[in-house]
Amino acid sequence: MLRLRWIVRIVIIAALTKVAVAQGNEKHKTVLDGVFTAVQAERGKAAYAAHCSSCHIEDLSGLAAPALKGEQFLDNWREDSLKSLFTFIQTRMPQRAPGSLKPEMYVDILSYILSANTYSSGSTELSADALGSIDLVGKDGPAPIPKFTLITFTGCLARAGDEWKLENASAPVRTRQEKPADGEVKASAEKPLGTGTFRLVYLDSLSPGFLPENHVGHKLHAQGYLLSNEKGEGLSVTWLESVASTCAK
Repeated sequence: MLRLRWIVRIVIIAALTKVAVAQGNEKHKTVLDGVFTAVQAERGKAAYAAHCSSCHIEDLSGLAAPALKGEQFLDNWREDSLKSLFTFIQTRMPQRAPGSLKPEMYVDILSYILSANTYSSGSTELSADALGSIDLVGKDGPAPIPKFTLITFTGCLARAGDEWKLENASAPVRTRQEKPADGEVKASAEKPLGTGTFRLVYLDSLSPGFLPENHVGHKLHAQGYLLSNEKGEGLSVTWLESVASTCAK
């Protein structure tokens, strides 16, 4: 009986290890992987003509509304999952009746937008469930996040003369909000640190709720606008919050 228990335990551990390794090796798809079908994009084209073209123009070039194709459009949404773009469209469009279309129609419209931006179709239709695991990237693949984009990351607060900075910062990711969503700060406590450094500007805008002198050496959750110049990378802060009183990796 004891031997049987040990065999069962070994089998369970092996199975869990296999799952963990598979999850660790799993990578997000990107829009370069053919994530929608040509038929789906055609459905989306018809839906776009009926519900979107009056503002964004038939060729997506925009007029009264922003363009939905081209470099500026891609810079606004790349290095993020398709879920972000889908959510924006679904919750704000059509302008006079936001959220009034069926979810699958919004997915079709998104497929058409990708097609109009010359991304290639594939053999599997895009689904709402898959949006969070597909990244929107440029034609050359993943690239640095554009300047002046809202980002979030964790780092260790330090002072250098008159300047404040976050050291050992994790890789920044795009966000769409100046303040953290529910649960985001708590999740940052478990997020591993990295090797980046960001100088912090406009810290005074957080007073009196956040006083940096009280958090030196703390691990912080940070949000703000990405800056980049001859001084290196920086953050125009919109939110800082301590998630740990020490900064051990």
